[in-house]
Amino acid sequence: MLQRWFAVASVALLGACAVPPVVETFAAPEVDFAGRTSFAWKGGQFALPENARPDVAASATARIREAVVAELVRKGYVETADAAAADMLVGFQVSAVRRTVMPEARVGAPLPSEVLTVGGQPTPAASELPRERTVREGTVVVFIEDSASGRVAWRGLVNVEGRVSSNEAAIRQVTDIARHITQQFPSRRAVP
Repeated sequence: MLQRWFAVASVALLGACAVPPVVETFAAPEVDFAGRTSFAWKGGQFALPENARPDVAASATARIREAVVAELVRKGYVETADAAAADMLVGFQVSAVRRTVMPEARVGAPLPSEVLTVGGQPTPAASELPRERTVREGTVVVFIEDSASGRVAWRGLVNVEGRVSSNEAAIRQVTDIARHITQQFPSRRAVP
């Protein structure tokens, strides 16, 4: 059951694999990211309806870390193990919820093109109540804190809906989202 919740939560996080997710970003105006040189990994957390299996969460954390660190290194930053010596602290959060929604009620007869197709599903009677459906929504956040003040200096966030078929697929999707978010972070300025 715990494994299933992790998959369900992560499913919500990348239902739209073919289309890059829209990243909402915030950058503190007083922080000069391009002038920064180093970062330290702070870690991450999962906020799911039920706890995921520790081995699944550990695998997801390791792969998210790998993707985020690779993107920051590609942008010219250097990772350090000493958080006190780093310019920035990097972390993430993955959260998900499941809710039930009622589709809007149909009014009138369906169009002929809706019912006269090969393999088309029979349309329910107009008097039938619409079927409830479960929607899984999730959020992936990558945040970068200023190590001196401890305040969030930058964060990228993606909200998604969707579903996946396995924990491996869910981990892959969450990792891809984290990578995509980190690609939005400013590159380091080249030293003359």
